[in-house]
Amino acid sequence: MLSRLRPEYEQPGIQLGGFTIRPTLNQSIFDNTNVNGTSGSNSGSWGEDTSGSVTGQSDWTRNSLNAALGFDHNQFFAFPNESYTNWNVGIGGGYTIGDGLLTASYSHSSYNQLGTTIGLAQSETPALDTTDTAEVGYTFNFGRMTVTPTLDVSAYRFGDVTVGGVRQSQSAFNRNDIAGGVVARYALTGAAGLLFVARGIGSNYINQAPGQLSYNSTSALVLAGLDYQAESVWRYSLLFGVEHQSFAASQYGEVTSPIVSAQVVYTPTGVTTITGSLTRSLQNTNTGASSGYVLTQANLVADYELLRNVLLEGRAGFQHASYMQGGGNQNNETVGGSVTWLFNRYMRLSVNDDFTNQTAPGTTVFFPNTQNPTFLSGAYTQNLLMITLSLGL
Repeated sequence: MLSRLRPEYEQPGIQLGGFTIRPTLNQSIFDNTNVNGTSGSNSGSWGEDTSGSVTGQSDWTRNSLNAALGFDHNQFFAFPNESYTNWNVGIGGGYTIGDGLLTASYSHSSYNQLGTTIGLAQSETPALDTTDTAEVGYTFNFGRMTVTPTLDVSAYRFGDVTVGGVRQSQSAFNRNDIAGGVVARYALTGAAGLLFVARGIGSNYINQAPGQLSYNSTSALVLAGLDYQAESVWRYSLLFGVEHQSFAASQYGEVTSPIVSAQVVYTPTGVTTITGSLTRSLQNTNTGASSGYVLTQANLVADYELLRNVLLEGRAGFQHASYMQGGGNQNNETVGGSVTWLFNRYMRLSVNDDFTNQTAPGTTVFFPNTQNPTFLSGAYTQNLLMITLSLGL
């Protein structure tokens, strides 16, 4: 949060041999005016959220090892059947070989999604999804140039949704992805560098019903641009390129789309930071709506240090999903802000308020499954007010 260091308020951690362990615990109360993104006067609920994590990081000078374990329990007072618990675990590290660095990581997340997320099926109860990802990479150093090839595999498993009081399986969208790519950076003067990114992805849907059109696909993308990370007023990374996706089912055709990955950080003073980001990418389908969609996301965050221990934040975000096969569009706009009080190294209190407005097709019949209407998160408004006490060692 902000760019200025605050050693008197930083979580100290616990030293255990050559590792620093940092446990945290957060307790929140909240008011969600529209839990499932539906209309009606009884769609909101007060609730509480309890989350925590334990991270460990090595203090070694040459190699590294880190691990994390976290959980998040969300309880709705008015809708107890929609309460859920998420958890995640991950481990990763780096090993220096000559002038290069070998990295490897694995993570598992078990998380629930309500029927309000753009691009997902509308559900009256939380849908439990899991993701497993393993990645390995190696960075070669050639003077001013570094080249990092990577290989990663991911398994996505989707839980049931509830539509009209009826449970519906989403296992047809379970998939395994395998991806490989390379990132090359050429250092210019100062902290500037030229970036080049190339990546290929194969997606295999493993539980599709006989006779159903296959969602399997392969895609390739290339990005190039400029990266500037100096300790100055401006920092930025601007990448532009193109992505092409080809589907196993000829009815879905092929898609070629411009893509973007950009971030700009502006720090005009020691107490003010403004961060903007923009991404545009192709997304695989998680519903029967279509074979996928093009997702554009933009975010703007302004942080201001009112006092040394009182931090203010304002934020705004925009998401636009354009579905393939003429499936329509979804827009999601958010605006919000927060106040955070830093009491000491071990405790802080924050108040967050966010308003969301979404326009969406809702229940729509999509090609080619013209006999099977797909329920997407519909149009709704929501306000989420949350007060959180955070403790850490």
